[in-house]
Parts: sequence; structure tokens; C-alpha cells
Amino acid sequence: MFRLFCSLFLVLLVSGCAAPNKFSSHKYSPGTEYPYISLMVNDGYVRQSLNCGQFGCTTYVDQTHLFVLDAFRATDKFQRVEINNGLARFKVVVGFERQEKGPEAVSFGKMMLGALTLFLLPMPYEYNYEGRFSIMEGGDILEDYRYRRESEELKFLFVDEQSAKKHAIASMVDNFLQDIESDNMLRAKLTAN
Repeated sequence: MFRLFCSLFLVLLVSGCAAPNKFSSHKYSPGTEYPYISLMVNDGYVRQSLNCGQFGCTTYVDQTHLFVLDAFRATDKFQRVEINNGLARFKVVVGFERQEKGPEAVSFGKMMLGALTLFLLPMPYEYNYEGRFSIMEGGDILEDYRYRRESEELKFLFVDEQSAKKHAIASMVDNFLQDIESDNMLRAKLTAN
């Protein structure tokens, strides 16, 4: 019986590390077409929090800037992708936020129930992700794009709490690349200079 319990616990621990990707992926043509860009995500602000209790402290560091950087680099559309380089000719300014749907009292109740069960009971949450992408040349804004994704997620001890955010960002970056490819604005700017 003990072996069965240990086996089930290990299966849950290994299988629940990341949330599945439920967001749509957008198509764009492969190949490096654009010069290097610099990204500025959420005005360079990285949200962090430190929570201390009776038995120790936990630190939360928002990974949004790294998710955006990784998503842009994974597309292989740019010669180089940097972050927070003010001297780059082309910049992409990204504003990303997550808003919870529904009343705060319900969210608080879910959080308290999760704390009482030590987060072993999965709690469903609904979020709206909104991304704003602005292409800049020097100090001039060339174009603005806005994207929105809705998500239903489970808060659970064995699920990484930022994995759904990572999938939402990757979907928005794919959508952004498809849009700049169809607009042909960035390519036209490069051939004009």
C-alpha cells in the first residue's frame, strides 16, 4: 500500500509541472528577415515579492520579461534580440498584464480554501491576458498592436503558476510577427533606409 501511494505521488509530481498550452499559434514565414531589436517589457519593471511566515520565507519573481525575450529569440526572425538597449535603432516596447475575472471575494475564498488544503485541491481561476506591442524607430512610434487572450487555469501544488502566462506570451508574439509580416511596415522601413 505504501509503495502504491509513493508511486501515485511521484506520478502526480512529475506530470503536473506545467500547464498545457491552450492558446492558438499563428503562422509566419520562417527565416531571419529583420535587424536586431531591443525589447523593453513593462517599462523595465520586474515585479517581486517576499513573503515571510512562521516557517520561512518565499520569494516570487515575475518572469514576464524573460518569457517575452525567449519567445522573440525562438522565432529566429531577428538577427539579434536584446533587452533594455536604449541605443538600438528599432525597439519593441511590450506592456503585458494579467487580470483576474470575477469578484475579488470569490478569488479570496478560493485562495483561502487552497491554503487550507495545502494547495492539494486544484482551484480553477479565469484570467484575461493583455499585451501591447509598440514598434519604435529611435523615439518615434511606428505602429501599435494589441492582443488579448482568455485563460482558465488551475492553481495546484504541482503546477507551475507562470506556465500559462508563458504560453499566452508565446501566442501573442506569434500573432505580432504575423501582423508585422502582413503589414510589411518594418520591411518597408528597412528598404527605404
